Amino acid sequence: MLRRDSAGRRAARLFGPALGAILAAWAGFAAPAAAQQSTSLDSCPARKPALRVAMVSGGEIYSSHPAETRFSSTHFTRLHQIPLFGANPEETALDAHYGVAESWTYLPGAKGMIVKIHDGLTFNNGAPITAEDVAFSLALVKSKFADYQGSGLLNGIGVTAKALDAKTVEIDFEKGSPTFDVEISAMVFPVYVTSKAYHSNGEISQEAFDKFRANPLAAGPYRVLARQAKDFITLVADRRDPVLGCPVYERVEVREVLETGTRMNQFRTGQFDLISGSRELVDQAKAAGANVYTKPDGNMVGFYFFQTDRPDNVFHDVRLRQAAAYAIDYKLLEEAIWLNLGIKPWGCAWPPATEISLKNPRFAKACGTPYPYDPDKARSLLAAAGYAPGKGPTIRLEYNVSYPEEPAFAEAIQPMLNAVGFDAQIARVTLTERDRRRTSGGHVNSILFFGSGGRYTSLAGSWSVYGPDQGWGPKDDQDVVRALQKASTATTVEEYMDATADLAELVHGRAYGPGFFSAGSVWFARKGIPDWGVEKSNGRGPLNLSALATKR
Repeated sequence: MLRRDSAGRRAARLFGPALGAILAAWAGFAAPAAAQQSTSLDSCPARKPALRVAMVSGGEIYSSHPAETRFSSTHFTRLHQIPLFGANPEETALDAHYGVAESWTYLPGAKGMIVKIHDGLTFNNGAPITAEDVAFSLALVKSKFADYQGSGLLNGIGVTAKALDAKTVEIDFEKGSPTFDVEISAMVFPVYVTSKAYHSNGEISQEAFDKFRANPLAAGPYRVLARQAKDFITLVADRRDPVLGCPVYERVEVREVLETGTRMNQFRTGQFDLISGSRELVDQAKAAGANVYTKPDGNMVGFYFFQTDRPDNVFHDVRLRQAAAYAIDYKLLEEAIWLNLGIKPWGCAWPPATEISLKNPRFAKACGTPYPYDPDKARSLLAAAGYAPGKGPTIRLEYNVSYPEEPAFAEAIQPMLNAVGFDAQIARVTLTERDRRRTSGGHVNSILFFGSGGRYTSLAGSWSVYGPDQGWGPKDDQDVVRALQKASTATTVEEYMDATADLAELVHGRAYGPGFFSAGSVWFARKGIPDWGVEKSNGRGPLNLSALATKR
């Protein structure tokens, strides 16, 4: 059995020194020092009035239900919920001090694990967090009512769980999953622990989800005060947390503001303290007294060709997918839109440039280099597919301003695609419409682009964009299906990396997700907001707000 007390040595051996240092924080810890302290806010220092954040989220519904939150929700969800496997507030390292799991041991062949949970942890109503709650939470996230990425991941691995006693959980996998603790940690795609009793006495149904969402139970220093789907969420200080400590602010407000100019104007007039910025406004932000920060590998920039199993989709033909990739002068885009700041060439829209599989030479080769700009090659591929010069198919460039650069990117690539023979039309759609197209097959003849940035293990994201039952993936390509299944059932880290390399070769070679580069995300913070370490964050979410909004 793979024991928890060897985690640091195991990490360095399997993942290399950089990630090994991050994972080594798992080893040699004690229970949270604050576990027995009072949770009363009276024992905390005076709080600042509010932290006001404006951003574009990439599809956030601002749910108060922990099983409906996504990887991109971590920045605010971690303030009112507690993950099974924790990370420090700065999100520079996985750290069991900050999760429900105190220790864990892999079963032989990585076909499961035994998890021991911390003593002294409670939900905000005072009820203790138990092993039954952990087992229930995994079933909750696996259900069809949960976020599709989390559900797709746990179903792909074949996760089941049962409580052995009040402090011990056995988690079983259908075959194997040696990166499971990383994949569902607060650094990647956290599974938060929900009270089984409070969730309609263990009921898993749409009615139970709706009831919890309307009156949520917190497990952190803040609780949800108000929210509006795809608009905002407001948190209010609620307790001295046994893990994260005291809330620094009386309120934390996170609001969706799609237009970059609007965010900037509201920031300059004092309506927000922290906003997602853009490179062309850096000088303006500095002139207004703002501090400018960049989160490395915040976005992956590339093409997604979805629903390619449909014969009526022109991108069913691999030659058209490759032609579109060859048509893009990505180096010009790097200079004109991203100003060559925080750019790393990368040939896959997904998996990302931060994947642990970089240790595998096949993975590094498959995704390490984008398709070169070659308009003549693009024209020849269109001709080989039966299209006369200038008579290529009509296609949509679909975006929804989930990222600041999307409109400029769409406008820049449209003439590049048209120059080789496509008839590219730009279509801005709402997230609601995008979800409808995902489930109804409405993404034929379309190119989507952009995605949230890097992570150490990419399996949840891979299931989301390429999985055969997720509405987007090439379900007719059995090689892709096998690669995903192989990654989901690996029994060693080496097997996982080998399967991820298989997927990368298919994604790049068959151009399901040809990438161009990763780009750091830009943030503007008003004067007086301390440097909270976002530029050092290794977390999957857009911000590491726990480091800014809590203090032990």
